Amino acid sequence: MIHRIYQWLIQPYPFEKGWNSAFRTGLWAGAFVALFLYFFRPFGMQINRGEEWAYLKICSFFGLVTLAVMLIVSSLSVILPKIFDEEKWLVWKEILFNIFFVGCVGAGNLLLARFLWHVPLNAGTFATWQVLTFAVGIFPIMFGAYMGQMKMNRRYVAEAARMSLQVHPHAITMHSQVTLTGDNQNETLQLDTSSILFLSAADNYVQVFYTEDGRLKKRILRATMKKMEEALAGYPQFFRCHRTYIANLDKLENVSGNAQGYRLHLAGADETIPVSRNLNETLRARLDET
Repeated sequence: MIHRIYQWLIQPYPFEKGWNSAFRTGLWAGAFVALFLYFFRPFGMQINRGEEWAYLKICSFFGLVTLAVMLIVSSLSVILPKIFDEEKWLVWKEILFNIFFVGCVGAGNLLLARFLWHVPLNAGTFATWQVLTFAVGIFPIMFGAYMGQMKMNRRYVAEAARMSLQVHPHAITMHSQVTLTGDNQNETLQLDTSSILFLSAADNYVQVFYTEDGRLKKRILRATMKKMEEALAGYPQFFRCHRTYIANLDKLENVSGNAQGYRLHLAGADETIPVSRNLNETLRARLDET
């Protein structure tokens, strides 16, 4: 049992960045909090007849606190992009992040209670509001993480299996020479397009992975992915599948999936290449063309 839980905790988990995603998530979380407080009235709350509207407004205030905290906390993914790198985001990180989020909501709830009812600000009230907030939020966190990971994983694994059936070996490979130029003086790399496997971004550099005499090699150029994408624009086999990756679809052997989306397996490559979820339909269309 412990081993199964551990295996689940280290599974990949999709991390949604951006204000639109944070707003949607915060809106749903805020609505849940407001409706839960209004209909279930936890912690022995008693509402007298005629006070329902006033109580609903108070519940809505706590829902708005949840929304505001979600937007504030989500800004951390912009400030600290390396910590919130989706490629390294796992279930246990998602749970810890949400526990931190609920703790922040608890602090926000205390400030709201201070404003509404002049609740004193001290260690005792802080602990009390943390307990109250976690009592409401801990189950949705665990259940949501479990269901979200399972749902997305099953979806992408099944779809990747179907897409792999569309992958066919290319019997004829067009040989063309392409020159990739870096920003440093005399920094050029001339390759046959059929030898290039993929390119990946690394800070201000681009790593070019290619084969030579049957061996995998890597060359680092000081350049941007946009510049490399423009250099390869005339060769339709190259697909900008991710913000930091360009893959040669002529080298595609199969497609796999996990909760974060699709991953491309290229012949001769040691690593799998991620596909941004907003490019899923584009990838399907590209495979349909082959």
